[in-house]
Amino acid sequence: MYDLHAILFFAALFCCTSTFAAEKYENDTPWSYQRILRPMVPAVKDAAWPKDDIDRFILARLEKDSLHPISDASRLTLIRRASFDLRGLPPTQEEVERFVRDSAPDDVAFAKVVDAFLQSERFGERWARHWLDVVRYADSVGRVWNAPFTYAWKYRDWVIDSLNADKAYNRFVAEQIAGDLLPASNVLQKRDQIVGTGMLALGSVNLQEGDYEQFVLDQVDDQIDVVSRALMGLTLSCARCHDHKTEPVSQKDYYALAGIFYSSRTLPGQANRSDMNGSGYVDPEMLVDLPTKLNEAVGPPAKLPEGIHSMDDIRALGNPKTTIRYDVDPHFCMGVIEGEAKDCELAVGGDPHDRKAAPERGRLGMPALPPLPKVPAKSSGRLELAQWMTQPTHPLTSRVAVNRLWQHLFGEGIVRTVDDFGITGSDPTHPELLDHLAIRFMEGGWSVKKMIRAMMLSRTYRLASTGNPEHPDAGNKLRWRMNAKRLELEPLRDTLLQLAGKLTFDRPEGIQVAGTGGKGRHGLTRGLLSIEDPYRTIYLPVVRDNVPELFSTFDFPGPTQIKGQRDVTTVAPQALFFMNNPMVKELAGEIAEKAGKDVKAVYRAVLGREPSSEEVRDAGELDLQTLVQALLGTAEFRYAF
Repeated sequence: MYDLHAILFFAALFCCTSTFAAEKYENDTPWSYQRILRPMVPAVKDAAWPKDDIDRFILARLEKDSLHPISDASRLTLIRRASFDLRGLPPTQEEVERFVRDSAPDDVAFAKVVDAFLQSERFGERWARHWLDVVRYADSVGRVWNAPFTYAWKYRDWVIDSLNADKAYNRFVAEQIAGDLLPASNVLQKRDQIVGTGMLALGSVNLQEGDYEQFVLDQVDDQIDVVSRALMGLTLSCARCHDHKTEPVSQKDYYALAGIFYSSRTLPGQANRSDMNGSGYVDPEMLVDLPTKLNEAVGPPAKLPEGIHSMDDIRALGNPKTTIRYDVDPHFCMGVIEGEAKDCELAVGGDPHDRKAAPERGRLGMPALPPLPKVPAKSSGRLELAQWMTQPTHPLTSRVAVNRLWQHLFGEGIVRTVDDFGITGSDPTHPELLDHLAIRFMEGGWSVKKMIRAMMLSRTYRLASTGNPEHPDAGNKLRWRMNAKRLELEPLRDTLLQLAGKLTFDRPEGIQVAGTGGKGRHGLTRGLLSIEDPYRTIYLPVVRDNVPELFSTFDFPGPTQIKGQRDVTTVAPQALFFMNNPMVKELAGEIAEKAGKDVKAVYRAVLGREPSSEEVRDAGELDLQTLVQALLGTAEFRYAF
C-alpha cells in the first residue's frame, strides 16, 4: 500500500531548490508567499490562563495592549455552541444534562463532548457544506442552458464521507486534483479517488458556446480559479488576459498552469453543443466510467448500459411540459481524467484565436513559491500540481486551510479575507499564531478533526460572547471574547425539522434533479426535493439560477461563486419567514405538541435553557404554538453565542 505522506514528503525534498531559500526573498515579498517558519511560543504574564499554545499567542497579544480576555462561557452555552459548530444541530436534552451534571473538571468534561460530536456522522454533513461553498457546488451548470449535473451528488457525498473519515487534508486536496492518477491499494479506493475529481467538473460554463476553443479555455479558467482560490487563496485567473495587476503572477504563469487542465479531459455529464453528436446537453457518454479492476483504464463509457439512455432517445427538449428523469448507474461519476498531453498557447488579451508560443506546462515563474516538479511529456501535470500544492514547503495550502477552520469556529479568520491571501487581501491579525497552526496541522498528519479539536479545547474558544461595546477592541480583532455566530440556512432549517421530530438522517436515493424541455436559465432543470422534505438541507439539490427563495433569504451563496465566508444580512423577509411561513407554523405546532404543552419544555427544546419566572408568567398569555413561533423568531434561537 502506498503512503501519500511519504510520496509528498520525498517529492518536496527532490523539488525544493535554493530559489526557495530565505536569503532569496526580496524585502517586499508579501507575507503569504514567505515560507512558514516555526514561531516561538510567547511567554505570558497570566501563566494560569492558557489551556493550549493557541491561548498563549492570543493572550500575549492582548497583554501587549494591556487587555484581558472575558470570562468563560457557561457549560450550557458551551455545549450549544459546540453542537452547532460540529453537527449543525442543537444538543439533545440528554446531552445537555449529561454535560452540565458531569462532575469532571471543565477541561475533561468538555473534551468528552467535543470527541463525541467529532465522531458523529452529522459532523461530515455540517462541515461538507462549508467546503461545498468554497468549490462552487451545484446540481446544474447554470448559464444559458441550465442542464443538470446528474452525478454531482456523488461528489457531495464523497466530501461528507471524507470528512467523517478524517481523510488527511493533503490527501483530500490531492484526490480532487488528481484522484485518477494517485496510487491505490484496491479498486474501491481507486473509484473513490476518481469521484473526488468531480470538484474540477462542477464549473458553470456556457454549453451553447459555439466557439469550441473558447468553451475549453473558459472551462480551464474555471478550474484554475477554483484550485487557486479554494486551496491557495490566490486569484490566479486574473492573469488570463494580461499579467496580474497586483500579484507576482505573469500571463505566462497562467498558461503554464492552464496547460495542465488543457491536457485533461473534463467529463461532467454534459456536452458542449460542438461535442453533442446528437446526444443533447445531458450526455451519459460525457461521464467517467469507474473501473471495476484496479489497473483498468479510466475513461468515458464504451457503450451505454441498459437503462441509461442518451438524450437523443427523447424527442432534451422543445416541449416545455416534458420532464426527463435520469437513471442511476453505480459505475458512473462526473470528474476529470487524462487527455491529450499538450501545452496551452498563450491567448493574447484572452482571445482564443490570437495565440503566442505556449509556455511549458507546470513551469511557473513565481519566484516566491517553490517550483513545480517537472511534468512528464505524456502527462497532464495534475499529479505534479497536487504534489506541489501539498508539499510541506508550500507556504499557502496549510495556511489557507487552518484559516478556514478558524473562521468557522471563531466567526472570522485570522486572515479575514479567507479566499484572498494575496496583496489585496487582509493581513493576519495574529501572523505567528497562523504559522503555528499551519505547522501543527502538517505535523499532525493534516488531520482536520485533530486541528478542530485543538481549537475548540482552547480557552479562547470557550470564552463568553458577551462584552462591553465600549471596549478598546470593540470589533474583537484581538479575540478577547467569542464572536456570536448567526446560524446559517442549513442549521436553522435542520433544527426546525429536528425539534418537530420530522428530520431524517437518511440520504435521499438516486438522482434528485430532473430536466424539463424549456430553454433558458430557469426552465431547464429543477430539484426533485423541496424545503418541506425531511432530509438535511445539504441533501437538497442546488439548481443554479433557480435556488429556492428561502435559500437566498438566509444568505445562501450564489452557487457560481467561490465563497469561503457567507454574507450575514438582516432583512425583513427573515423575520417574515418565522412569522408567516406555512412550514414554520406547522412545525411550531408540532414542536409545541412534542413538548407536552409544557412551557418549560418548550424553552428547553427551542432555546436550550430554562425560562425565567417572568418568561413563564408571560407565556401563560399565549397558546403554546404561538409561543414556539415567537421563540423561533428570537436572536437567541438564531445565534450560537
